[in-house]
Amino acid sequence: MEARELLKQIETQAIIALGEEDLPMLLDLSETIRADDTCVAGWIRILDLDGQIVVQEQTTEGEILVRRLASRQAAEQFLEHRMETYERMWDGCGCKVSYYDESEGR
Repeated sequence: MEARELLKQIETQAIIALGEEDLPMLLDLSETIRADDTCVAGWIRILDLDGQIVVQEQTTEGEILVRRLASRQAAEQFLEHRMETYERMWDGCGCKVSYYDESEGR
């Protein structure tokens, strides 16, 4: 995927899936605001991508997702909620994450 295509998809779609080979480009194009190791599903990051606030995360199956959020505050709240869920998963709660739920973080 080219940079221009990535930016257009992020502007028009709430959640996009990236190929593993596209992650370095995303990270090069953006400023990392926060990055946390989930210890369950790779890293979760808040990124500023040309003025768009996005969260990049990896599913437990290894799929790389980018989710556009309305603000940095919304992204921080989303990340905190996700990390709390992963903590409960680590403790064996049987929780599952609905990675494609567009209502999360809104």
